[in-house]
Amino acid sequence: MPVPGLPIAAIGASVTLWSFAYVLSGWALQTGSPAVLSVSRFGLALIVLIPLALRRPAFVRTLRQPRTILLGFTGVTVYYALANIGLLFTTPGTAALVVSLLPVLTAIAAVVMIGERLSLRTVIGLILASLGVALVAASGFRFDLGVVLNIGALAGYAVYTVLLRRDGGRPDAPDALSLATATGVWGTALMLPWLGWEAVTGTLAAPTDARGLLSILILALVVTAPTLVLFNYGAERVPAAVSGVATAAIPAFGYAFALVLGEPLDPVKAIGGAVALAGVVIATLATPRVEPSPPGSMLPDCAEMAPDEPDVTPRA
Repeated sequence: MPVPGLPIAAIGASVTLWSFAYVLSGWALQTGSPAVLSVSRFGLALIVLIPLALRRPAFVRTLRQPRTILLGFTGVTVYYALANIGLLFTTPGTAALVVSLLPVLTAIAAVVMIGERLSLRTVIGLILASLGVALVAASGFRFDLGVVLNIGALAGYAVYTVLLRRDGGRPDAPDALSLATATGVWGTALMLPWLGWEAVTGTLAAPTDARGLLSILILALVVTAPTLVLFNYGAERVPAAVSGVATAAIPAFGYAFALVLGEPLDPVKAIGGAVALAGVVIATLATPRVEPSPPGSMLPDCAEMAPDEPDVTPRA
């Protein structure tokens, strides 16, 4: 039986891990190219996820579904391609601040695409989150081509989040691991022409320094592989607007990590981060109960991943 609050915790863990991604990607792009970063990041993550997903009966079926291709295109290809290209034209800090638009974009997409009704707490949380990230952005935001590309990336991810929520309650919904892995496979496959274009144009470049190579490895194994599964699991089970508001914590967490790394304290940013986090908390409280998981959609437990049990079936 699903643990109450587990979907919220899964989204929270994803947001925390994503807070590291912009700095790590910026380091990798100092000597590497965007396509190499994007494809290698997901390729390495899939090396871990595919052997686990192949043990799940729903994986092959999910891989063949047109819906999975759309999820891969919006949540992986569009988002990571535009976001990584955008980092060539703006700073990681600015890119992280642009994430402040994701809660608004997700809420709009949820209302338009699936007619989701926003509760009063969600609206209040959305307002506070937006106000908080606006305060953070006021201390260091700049508008450039990188910002435009990152906005496009966020729009793709907002659609991806709403699509997850729309189909999450279907009786035949796949488990989180199968769906995340199949989505990653299609998203990566759709980025291969971009990698080929870099090769043809002579812009293909792998990181040449140890920090860049280590950044890709961390992005793949510590950030991408876990968050693909965790965010899919959570976004299918809570209102799309709540998932979106939770992402407002990324700039706040990102700034907190910057302070740990030695960045001077900016009172405006600190207050903005606190307000954004307050909005996130209020929005998550808008879901007093977690919806039951659809059949076969629980996160795989340790027993299901054990190598000596190849025929484990998903639990109801």
